[in-house]
Amino acid sequence: MHTTESIITPAAKGVRDPHTNKRMKIVSWPPTDKEKTIPLVKKIPKGALKTVHFWAYDARLGQAVIVCNDDMNFHLVDQVDLLNLAQEDLEVLACNHIRATEKYEEVAKGWTAAVASVIHIHTKGFGGFKDRLCGGSRN
Repeated sequence: MHTTESIITPAAKGVRDPHTNKRMKIVSWPPTDKEKTIPLVKKIPKGALKTVHFWAYDARLGQAVIVCNDDMNFHLVDQVDLLNLAQEDLEVLACNHIRATEKYEEVAKGWTAAVASVIHIHTKGFGGFKDRLCGGSRN
């Protein structure tokens, strides 16, 4: 693989390395033609998890993987991504145990707890704020 050549220019006068007392150099590289790609989370449509086979924590990727059909797999990068799911999809995840190896069982439990928290947020709001706005009583 061919790499680009660096451009070396001397630093301004008076800028010296304190240990060697030599004049410093500035090393820079020209911009590349390759674009940076940022992986985006695929939007999960409402009701897509009705046919879920299982969901598991993939330690290699550090993500939760939801397997629905042969052609439908969803990856959740962060537990915050659960906020984008519909209530019915969250209930499907709550009914299915997440799979994980014994070593990553605690991490997988964190995903299960996050599902429960998001269900609570969808129904009660953050800290029950939705109930207080609607005039509901506090328990």
